Amino acid sequence: MNKTLKLAFTALFTALAVAANIFTIPLTPNFSKVISLAIIFSFLAGIYLGAVPALAVGFLGDLIANFIHPFGAYNWFVALSSALTGVICALAFKLPWHRLWKLALSCAICFVVCTCALNTFGLWLQIIVGVEAGPVGLVQLITMDKTGIEKSFWVYLAGRIPVQLLNWAVNAVIIATLLQTKALDKLLDKIKLNAQSKAEQKQTADEEK
Repeated sequence: MNKTLKLAFTALFTALAVAANIFTIPLTPNFSKVISLAIIFSFLAGIYLGAVPALAVGFLGDLIANFIHPFGAYNWFVALSSALTGVICALAFKLPWHRLWKLALSCAICFVVCTCALNTFGLWLQIIVGVEAGPVGLVQLITMDKTGIEKSFWVYLAGRIPVQLLNWAVNAVIIATLLQTKALDKLLDKIKLNAQSKAEQKQTADEEK
């Protein structure tokens, strides 16, 4: 895929990720448990475009959505987890395995690293501890008296796991369906052929001049 097409698809996936983040379905008022389809577009970017575009899709999708429809103070741990989601997928898809095995591995790693660790820690800092979910909040957590914290990180994590497993299952099924039907592969091939045909026509026209 040439740079122009890659940039165009990065922009498209970013726009779709923004929309998915804005229309996240909250299952609790504080957005600690949600159903979101934003994972799909980070994964698709990782699979078809590579690690760097996937990082951009995940990070910008979260950042822009937060500016358009903020759910509270910006959470840098959630942003980091969003950025890493597509990167992990892109790296996993370099393995010489069947697509579905690579998808399963990507989902498992992302669930542990991005959802259970980074995302949950950021929300725990923001909602339970009541500090900024970023470097300053991390310093505050280290130096503060922790006896007044309502829930430990592990208790908070345990409460999130069932819903987040459901969220990942929904996203994984949709991504697996797209991969198995090869719908996006066919679309990309068609776009590549059209772009190649236009480039050849332009080259022929230039030579005739």
